[in-house]
Amino acid sequence: MCLIMLLLSFVATDAMGQQPPPVLRYTPPANTLRALFGATEDYTFSDFNASVQVYPFRAFNGDIRQLFQTTLLRDWIDPMHKEENVAAPPTFQTLNIPGAQLVLTASFVENIVGLPKPHMRMVIVAGGQAAVVDASAATAQGWQMAIPRLNAMAATLHVEPGRALPPLNPAEGRSIAGLYMGMKQKYMATMINVIGSGYYTNALHFYLFSADGRVYRAYDKLEAPGGDIDRFDFDTAARTDPGNSGRYTIDAGSIHVQMQGNQPETIVAALPLNGVLTINGVAYKRQ
Repeated sequence: MCLIMLLLSFVATDAMGQQPPPVLRYTPPANTLRALFGATEDYTFSDFNASVQVYPFRAFNGDIRQLFQTTLLRDWIDPMHKEENVAAPPTFQTLNIPGAQLVLTASFVENIVGLPKPHMRMVIVAGGQAAVVDASAATAQGWQMAIPRLNAMAATLHVEPGRALPPLNPAEGRSIAGLYMGMKQKYMATMINVIGSGYYTNALHFYLFSADGRVYRAYDKLEAPGGDIDRFDFDTAARTDPGNSGRYTIDAGSIHVQMQGNQPETIVAALPLNGVLTINGVAYKRQ
């Protein structure tokens, strides 16, 4: 039986001023390299071809059990790791982890040009929200090698209540406000033989912070009337691009950013040092 999918996630998706969501604590699997793309925590094993992705808690509508069993929550999965087809009906299980209200797993095999690729996907429900963990390997042999490490990770899982953050202090907001620029990997979709595919490439990436606690991010360039970032319309951005809009506050020497959208995302970063703000390993220089 697979505790394997019990992998995962420090995924706090806190909405500023609202009841904070729970946090899933864990120790990552041994001998992995960690990458961060957006809200996803991605661990790749260094000695064989297997990986696990951790997706943050997010709200859901309807019966999550039925939704998982009918769709595998495929729409929640990053395009680089989303399965194209399933060779046979998945095997579902119900598990328990401390602090979770419901834990469901699905094991299935993806058929890639006749080659089986094992998957195990888990949905964790707590505090009225759900997090997803997706593990896979390129071969059955790689999957067998991953199992002991994933089980070790599973043994460390527990859910803790989220902690409410303080409101933004005006003086702290003024010290953070401004436009920050860095280079970050950007996903580029392509079409190959009418089948969707893609790759990552480096691109300019911006964060714009207001003095009153609002934040917006964008690739390539950030549009503002007359090029004046002081005139940027955060309200319009929140309506038209909620996934890249949000709010921030300062707590215990760190910036806590809560992005909106269908997949709310929490970002925690150290305060800027010499005009450089580091978010998920990317250094953003204040402009």
